[in-house]
Amino acid sequence: MTFSHAIGRWRRPGLPPADDRHRSGAGSAGSAGGAARYAAFQLSAGSITLPNALAAPLAAVSVAVFVSAPWIDQRLVWCEWVGLAAALLMVGRIRGWWGELWTLLAAATALAIAFHWAPEVLSYAMNAEPHVGLLATAPIVLWDAVRLALPFWFASRVVADPLRAWLPAALLATALEAFMPAVFPWKLGYAQIAWPALVQSADLFGPEVTTFVLYAHAGMLAWIVHAISCVAGTGGRCAWSVLAGSRASLLTLAVCGINLAYGLGSISFWSGETEAAPTLTVLLVQANPEDEGGVDALRAITRRESRAAWRTPGLVCWPECSGGSYDARLESLADPGRVADLSRPPHKGMRPLEQPACPLLFGGTIYTGHAEKPRTLYQSAILIDASEAILGCYHKRYLMPFGEYVPGTDLYPDLRRYFAMQDEFKAGTDARVLTALHGQRLGVMLCYEDMIPNAARSLVHESANVLVSLINGSAFTAPLTLAQHRLLSQLRAVECRRSLVRCAATGETCVISPMGEVTASLPLHARDALLAEVPLLESTTLACRIGPAFPLACGAAAAALAFARRRAFC
Repeated sequence: MTFSHAIGRWRRPGLPPADDRHRSGAGSAGSAGGAARYAAFQLSAGSITLPNALAAPLAAVSVAVFVSAPWIDQRLVWCEWVGLAAALLMVGRIRGWWGELWTLLAAATALAIAFHWAPEVLSYAMNAEPHVGLLATAPIVLWDAVRLALPFWFASRVVADPLRAWLPAALLATALEAFMPAVFPWKLGYAQIAWPALVQSADLFGPEVTTFVLYAHAGMLAWIVHAISCVAGTGGRCAWSVLAGSRASLLTLAVCGINLAYGLGSISFWSGETEAAPTLTVLLVQANPEDEGGVDALRAITRRESRAAWRTPGLVCWPECSGGSYDARLESLADPGRVADLSRPPHKGMRPLEQPACPLLFGGTIYTGHAEKPRTLYQSAILIDASEAILGCYHKRYLMPFGEYVPGTDLYPDLRRYFAMQDEFKAGTDARVLTALHGQRLGVMLCYEDMIPNAARSLVHESANVLVSLINGSAFTAPLTLAQHRLLSQLRAVECRRSLVRCAATGETCVISPMGEVTASLPLHARDALLAEVPLLESTTLACRIGPAFPLACGAAAAALAFARRRAFC
C-alpha cells in the first residue's frame, strides 16, 4: 500500500472516499476537466509503503511539527507553509469522524509543541503545584486545537479539490481568530513576522490578514506540488487548463504577489516617515523587582544612565509591578508621610525614585476603599514628573486569566477556592492616554495587553502617538517563552503604525519600529538599560479605523460558501 493510498483511509470504514462523494452528483467539484485536475493531483510515494495504522499518525505528527516549527525558531517561516500545505493536500480525505479526529490530534500536537511552557507558567501564575498547571493547560490546548482544526473540517465539506481548499480554510480561520475567545491570543500568521514584508498589510485589515495570507502561501505550495506532478506524470505534455488548476489556484498567486508588493512598498514608505518624524528619547530599565535587590537595581541603573546618557531622556520606564500599591486619592509621591498613609502592603510607603531627573513611568497598583480590604484593586501604570507629582494613571483593561482573575467566578464564586491568588484585580474601563510634559501621548499597555489588538487600537483612537508596554514576566523564565511573548505583541506596531517600546522585568526589553522590526533590545534576564529615540507618528491606519471588519467579512464569506454548498445538495 502506498503512502497516498494509506492516507486515503482517513475516513469512516464502509464509506467511499470523501472526494468521490463530493465529485458525484449535484454540487460536485466540477466537470470532467475538474476531475482530471484532481486525478492529476494524486501523488504516490513510489517505493514508500506503510502499514495503514501508521499512515494517519505519521501524517498528523509531520503536519504538527512543521506548523509549530516557526514558533520554536522564528527563522523557520517556510515550515508553517509546508505544514498547512500538507494538510490542504489531504483535505479530501479528512471528512468523516476518523479524519477529523486525526486533524484535531495534529492541531493539539502542534500547540503542545509550540507552547510546551504553558503548564509551568500557569502553575506559577496560580501559585499552584505543577500538576494543577498541567490540568489547567489541557482544556486550553484542546479549545485552541478545535480553533486550528475547524478550517480544515470546514474546507473538507465545501470543496473536494485540494487546490481550492485554501480559500474556505483561510476565510474561516481568519474569522475564528478574531471572534473565538482564547486565553493566549495567538494568531497563526504571527509567526510570519520574521519576514516583515509579509505582514505589512496588517495596517489595512488588522492582524488576522496575516493568517489569511499564510493560507494563501500554503495554497500556492499545494499548487506547485500539483504542477510538478502534472509535468512529471505527462512527460511535460500537461495541458495548461490542468496545470493551472482552478481559479482559486490563480487567486492564491495573486494574493501572495500583491501582499509582497504592498509589504515592500510599505516598508520603504514608513521608513521615510519615521526618519522625518519628531522623536522621544526613552530610557528602558530592565531588572526584576521581585528579585532580591531588584527595586534598588532599578534605581541605581536609572541614576547611572541618566547621568551618563549622551542625551537626557524624556521618559524613563520601569517594568510592571515595580512600584507600590497606592490609594486612588494620592496625588503625589513627594511627601513620605502621606504616601505611607495612602498605601498598603507590600511596599507600603514606597517611593519608586526620589527626585527623578525626568518623568518616570512605572507599574504599580491602585486601590479604592480600605487599605486592608480594598473595594477595587487595579493593576496600573503610573506616570510621575520630576517633582514626583502623579501626572496620570492607566488601569489595565485586559487581565491575565488565572493570573489576575479567575474566569467564571461571577457565575460560580466557589471556583476561587481552587485557584489561590494573592490578589484578584478588577479590569479598568478607559483607554486612558498619559500625556508627558512635552506633549508626548503615551498609549500604555500592561504585560498581557500588548497581545490584544483592540488594546492598542483603542489607545490610538484616543490619540496616542507612541505605544509603551510595561511587562512583569517573572513567570516566564525560559528564553522561548519571552521570545514568544514579544512575537505576539510585535504586530501592534504594524497595525497601528506606532513605535512600540517594551520595558520588561526579565525580557524582552526592546524597541519595535512601526514596520514591526526589533531595532534595539537588551539581553534576557540582564540588569541593564536601553536608551533609544523613538519616532512619534500621528496618522491613523485603515486597520484602526475599521477594526474587525475584515475578519467579519471573511466570516460572512465562509457562511455564504456553506449556504451555497447546502443549497447545491438540496
